[in-house]
Amino acid sequence: MAEWAQEFPALRPLTVTRNELRFSDRREWDPVWLYQRFGVDFSRDQLQSFIIDVFTDRLHAPREERLIINVRRGDFYATEFEAKHGFDVVSYVSAALEHFSDSPDVLVVSDDPDWCRTELIQRISSRIGDVEYAAPDPKRNLMALASARRLIGANSTFSYWGAYMADALHAETQVVMPRFHARMAHGSDAHQLDPRWTAIDGFH
Repeated sequence: MAEWAQEFPALRPLTVTRNELRFSDRREWDPVWLYQRFGVDFSRDQLQSFIIDVFTDRLHAPREERLIINVRRGDFYATEFEAKHGFDVVSYVSAALEHFSDSPDVLVVSDDPDWCRTELIQRISSRIGDVEYAAPDPKRNLMALASARRLIGANSTFSYWGAYMADALHAETQVVMPRFHARMAHGSDAHQLDPRWTAIDGFH
């Protein structure tokens, strides 16, 4: 957390270092829902108040018409996690693009931009001509998502947080997400999604 607390100083009072965590401290964990149920574990008002308090001063103004696409690859693919989290990203992004008809340019934010350049470029460039790829950098990538007025997200908590931040900080943010999150005992739907977002079914 040290690098994140340096970037967002308001996080520091909300966290503890390893040295500050005592053996006798109470620890709580929800192994099923991970305290991530939108409207159950937290309300929209609580979420937006937290974001405004912690992140507002460090974020950039949005580029009004730019579409931002977040693609999660990394350990979700070609590892043991693929069976749980993997889905048809190419078809999903193609379907999500149908919800954005007039964006002049796109920023693709991903932990694997090379894969995106190879697998997604034809789908994106057939709809939108000017495509830029962000360098993989967690802090800068999160701030890029948070600056979005138009966002295509991924089945990733990183993507959900970027969308939460964008939604709290900018009026009339348009967010499209896959309804699929992961193959779990209680189902595959993402319980983190804001009901105001557009959730797309399928592709898993």
